[in-house]
Formats: sequence, C-alpha cells, structure tokens
Amino acid sequence: MASVKDTCIQLINLVKADSSSTIKQTESMNAALISPTTTVTMNSDISNDKQTHPLYVRSQKIAANFILSLISRRLALRKDLHKRLCRLSDIMCFLGVFGIILMSIVNEIEFHQINDKYAKLSWFIKLTITLSTIVLIGLIFYYHRLDITLNSINNSIVEILICAIHPIPRSFPLHSNTSLENISSNSTTSTHDTFSTAIDILLGVPMFARLYLFGRVIMFHSHLFRDVSLRSIGYLNKVSINFFYLMKTHLERFPTLWLTAFCVTFCIIGSWCLRACSYLPNNQHLSVADSMWLFIVTFSTVGYGDLTPSSYCGRSIAAIIGLVGVFSTALVIAVLAQMLLLNRWEKYVHNFALQAELEKERKTQAANIVKFTIKVWFLRNKNRSELSIRYLQAQRKLFNSIDSLQIIKQKQRQLIDHCVDQIDIITIQRSTNDKTCEISKQLTFLKTKIDNMEEKLVEMNININNTMNDIQKTLHMLLDKVEK
Repeated sequence: MASVKDTCIQLINLVKADSSSTIKQTESMNAALISPTTTVTMNSDISNDKQTHPLYVRSQKIAANFILSLISRRLALRKDLHKRLCRLSDIMCFLGVFGIILMSIVNEIEFHQINDKYAKLSWFIKLTITLSTIVLIGLIFYYHRLDITLNSINNSIVEILICAIHPIPRSFPLHSNTSLENISSNSTTSTHDTFSTAIDILLGVPMFARLYLFGRVIMFHSHLFRDVSLRSIGYLNKVSINFFYLMKTHLERFPTLWLTAFCVTFCIIGSWCLRACSYLPNNQHLSVADSMWLFIVTFSTVGYGDLTPSSYCGRSIAAIIGLVGVFSTALVIAVLAQMLLLNRWEKYVHNFALQAELEKERKTQAANIVKFTIKVWFLRNKNRSELSIRYLQAQRKLFNSIDSLQIIKQKQRQLIDHCVDQIDIITIQRSTNDKTCEISKQLTFLKTKIDNMEEKLVEMNININNTMNDIQKTLHMLLDKVEK
C-alpha cells in the first residue's frame, strides 16, 4: 500500500520527466504517450482531514499540470499529423496527375507510329510511370498509416488497386532499324504491336480514376475541414465534415463555377478516352475534333449517329458519358432554375409594382362605376324605356365595372398573401413571442402587486377591527363612569 507522500513523489517524478524533454514536432511523433490515469491505492487509516494536508493539495496541482501537459502534447501530435497528411496529399495528387499525363503522351506516340527513337522514348516514359506508381503506392501505405493514427477509416485496398493500374513497360526495343515503310507494310515485325497498344490503352484509361486525389487535396486545404470549432459542432449535430459535405457547400456557394469546371474537365477526359478506345493501327482512328464532337452529342443525349464507337471499350465509355450527361443536365437545370428565381427584395419590388398597377385599375373601375351609375340614373329619369339600347349598354358597363372591381380586390388580397415569405412568418412569430413574454412578465408583476394589495387590505381590516374594538371598549368605560 502506498502512502500520500509516495504518491506525491511519483507524480513529481513524472512531471519532471515530462518537462525535462523539449517538445519538438519531430520528437512528438516518436514520443511514447503515458496513460493519463494512474491508479493509486492508499491506506484506510488516513484521516478525513486529508484535504487540508499540504502534500495532498500539492499532489492535486501536480496531477492537474501533468494532465494538461499530456493534453497539449496530444494536440500538438494531432496538428503535426494533419500537416503531414496535407503534404502527403499534395505529393500524391502530383504523382497521380503526372502519371496520367505521361500515359497520354505514351499512347499518342503509339497512335502515330513514330520511328525507333520515339519507341525508346516511349519505353522510358513507361518506366517513369512505373517508378512513379511504385512511389505513389508507397505513399498510399504511409498515408493510411498516418490516417489510422488519427482514427480515420478508409478503404486502402481499393485505393491501392486504383493507383496500381498503369501501362507496364515490356521488352526494351533494342533491334528496330527498319524504316517506317517496312514497319507499315509488315505487321509481324512491327514494334508497335496492335495487341500491345490495346493492352496499354486498357491499362491507361483507368488511370483517370487517380483524379480522386484532387478531391482529397481540396478537402485538406479547405478551411471548413481545418476548423476545429466547426468539426466539433458537426460531431454534436451528427454531421460528418467530409468530402461530400464540402462539395455540397461549394456547390451551394459557387454552383456555376464548379459545374463548369466539372463539365470541361470531364469533356477533356471523355474525349481522349473515346479517341484512345477507337485506336486502329492504320491511323484511321478518331481525331481530337471528332472525339470531342462524339463526346458532346453523347453527353447531351442527342446522338446524331454520324460518329459511333466501334469497340467495346468505346461503347462502355459512351455509356458512362451518357449517364454523367443526364446527371449533369439535371444539375444545370436545377442551378438555372435557382438563379432565375427572384430573391426576397426583388419580390418586394415586383409586388410593389403590381400593387401600384392594381391600385390604378381599382381607381379607374371605381370611377367607371360612379360614371355609369349616374348615366343609368339619368337615362331612367329621362323617362326612357328600360329596354332602350343606350340604357342597356350603360347598365351592362356598370355591371362589368363592378365585376372588374371585385376581381381587382381579390387580386390585391392574393398579392398580399404571396408577398408574405417564410422569413416574414418567422419574424412575426419571434415578435409575437417577445410580446407574449413581455405580457406574461407584466401579468406576473401585476399579480404580485395585487397579492401585496390584498395582504395590505387584510392588515388594514385587522387594524380597523382592532381600532373599532378599542373605541367600543373606551365608550363602554365612559358610559360606565357616567352611570356611576
């Protein structure tokens, strides 16, 4: 069993050991974290006045300082991990986009079937893609190691598979001295084998899936993701501050910019994929302009039929483009509909203009009613027959003016109802609640005053009764004295 003094000595040693080591960012990653809970058993014969013992007070202060230093160390560790993850995301995004660009260059070289010098260049570019892919896979492992340290759960296997797909360099082109004419005439000795190019395209097109790393860069560089207070509020309200939440916020703030950037990027990628999937060894595959035209008619779901994909790869890409085109069209229509709606203040101005026009029409119809009423009265008093044409015309115009006035009044009432927005209802509700609270406070105050007045009236009644009794006693005493 440990005594109070032993406990204090242990805590002092722990704090000294913690404060003696300088906290650096590089050392904080390798420092062993000590558990903040330390179980100490004490003798049962310690007196109940231990709170007043100076050693006990000192031990409490030391324990509090130790816990605070431990929390600060963990916060510094979390901040350092977040910075390292941010830098790793930047490097991984660069390597992913770099591999995509090199893959596009390699396939363009193979499309044009250039001479031996460019064949060797293509082989070296494929080797560079492989090396960058190996580095990228290593960084993915390291990223998920840090991510697990931050208690994040991601599917690293799918991510590794996505980033591992790339065109692999095969045999180095050592002996290829034939001329360009012999290469085009003899397909068996050609260095640009059709099957090899098809495999490179099949492994190159999925490399565009690496662009998900760009979304991770956006997430880690967003101030919403780095704001600790916002993340705390999100956790309390069961809102996950992730990539989809950030995309929703960006689409809410800048819908036109993000939709335009997405459509342009997808157009470039989809056009190149259609061009790559329609590759033929006789240089008769789609050009860049034709592939962009095919993308546009497929994306917009028009489909003129002048250009069609012939391979299964091209048909698959066209199906994906069509689905994304339908989704993007729906988003564009929603954004345009939202932009065409009048805001609150524009609605007020528009309703004011309509109200002024209706007021003018109401005054005009009211004047017409007075005018035609006088005219009908004049024609009736002129001893004209009620079946005369002028009388019937005046009466009909009078009835039309009355109906028009009623319709205008109904439109004015409807316009007032349409002018009331949800924000106005909330404002009225808040003002009503405030007034209700004030009235309830006043009623409570009045009730208190009435209770005080009632108490005072009761006291006055008691005092009056006592005074009357005293007067009666005095009168009785005087009467008794007079009788004597």
